[in-house]
Amino acid sequence: MATFAPPFPLDEASRRRGRDPQDMEALFGRVLSYIYHALPDPPVSAYGDLCILFDADGGGVDRLSLLPDSLLANIVGRLPVKDAARTAVLSRRWAPVWRAAPLVLLDTHLLPDPDPDYPDAIPPHLDRATSASVAAAVSRILAAHPGPFRCVRLACCYMDEHRAQFERWLQLLARKGVQELFLINRPWPLEAKTPLPATLFTMANLICLYLSFWLFPDTAGLPRGATFPHLRELGLCALCIKARELEFLLSRSPVLEVLCFDGLLVPLRLRLVSHSLRCLQVHACKLDRIAVVDAPRLERLFLHTHPSDGCKNIVKIGNAPALRLFGQFVLERDELQVGNTIIKAGTVVNPSVKVPAVKTLDVEVRFGVRGDAKMLSSFLRCFPNADRLHIHSKKTTESTGRISIKFWQESDAIKRTLSRITVMSFHDFRGERNEVCFLKFVIESAPMLRTLVIVYANGCFGSRDEATSKAKALFAGKRATEPCMLVVCESECAEGGGLWDFGKGSDFSCNDPFGQVLCSSFGVGHWSV
Repeated sequence: MATFAPPFPLDEASRRRGRDPQDMEALFGRVLSYIYHALPDPPVSAYGDLCILFDADGGGVDRLSLLPDSLLANIVGRLPVKDAARTAVLSRRWAPVWRAAPLVLLDTHLLPDPDPDYPDAIPPHLDRATSASVAAAVSRILAAHPGPFRCVRLACCYMDEHRAQFERWLQLLARKGVQELFLINRPWPLEAKTPLPATLFTMANLICLYLSFWLFPDTAGLPRGATFPHLRELGLCALCIKARELEFLLSRSPVLEVLCFDGLLVPLRLRLVSHSLRCLQVHACKLDRIAVVDAPRLERLFLHTHPSDGCKNIVKIGNAPALRLFGQFVLERDELQVGNTIIKAGTVVNPSVKVPAVKTLDVEVRFGVRGDAKMLSSFLRCFPNADRLHIHSKKTTESTGRISIKFWQESDAIKRTLSRITVMSFHDFRGERNEVCFLKFVIESAPMLRTLVIVYANGCFGSRDEATSKAKALFAGKRATEPCMLVVCESECAEGGGLWDFGKGSDFSCNDPFGQVLCSSFGVGHWSV
């Protein structure tokens, strides 16, 4: 890593702890990169070159300028903001077009020295002079263009340093009808102390909103009419927000369909009551509790959480009749409640403790721990109609001995669940005995299984041939089903690694986002969904 100076000095607490400024800045950069990875792709890109096509016969007629104003404005609105503004100097015909275009403003396109290879990327490191330069450019654009602004992404400013400008930006954006807004603060030190201005709640045209590194304001002080009547997608990343404020936000978003959390700075406590929400994604957060109380349209519940100080992460499923995808559930640290029943090893699963709509499951298991193996059986019984199963095998030093194939064969409940599985992926396969016993049991007991994907742990085997040989040996015994397609590849990520992509999770055209596997030698391997 190149040598650099942090943009702000360390705070007093960090100095007392003897923290190195460069280490803190490197940590800050990594956290920011995780947040940036989670954000949806912007609607415009600075990649590529612009060109003008003329008649093939050499007549030199500019047919592009002959298009109607409405179509030209649509074209200009799909350009990076600098290129959009430059069209105004082409001719008198073009001068008013960019002012009528619904602009997309990404402040990465305003950097004085952008990365030529990655012009859309948000830089992890930014000095104060660059921040000031970008802030000045944003102010000029917002003042000059009458709107509307289709999408605005601000991620290259230390907004605490430009507080007056920032509040003015929000006033202008509210007045000029911004539809998609990404406000990514860059505080130093790495914490969220700056409250969001109440002006945010006057943006009635918003359909997409992502907030990062802010302190959510006390809702008691917000205007009574504060609401987001058209908001369909909401992302809260590295935010400080209380349960009360979160309930307020959801209650004021009547058509919200996608709700995303990433790296919240406080444990997440969510009581979900929404008649519009279709997708809930929680990544890199500590959980207090998620209670799906009444969500009749909820189809997807994605979890990728952190341990919560030795306490169980509680996930409660109440009224969710449309829920089809659920995971990644970690048997070691997550606690599942269905209705009023806490699911434990040996729980009697009656109809009131089943979630029949779920078709796709993703679960993490320590196959060397008997408690996890028993819990897997109880967990799967709650989802009797699942036909796609994704298993993550977690390495552990805590072992309770060998779990033989006989252990699985004696569980009639898990056999009934496996009888419907058509696709299964097994991640972080290391060839350990307990993993092999489980996979052999699956192969023998899943009559509908047609595709088995084994993603072996990165660096675990000496070669792909060795891993493939180990996987093929699983089929050496008696096979009770039709032939099953076997796919073997090495994980591209370190064991247990990989970043979740909110765009992938909320893409309703993809039936199984869990089924996209990153393989080191094959790029993205996948099966038909």
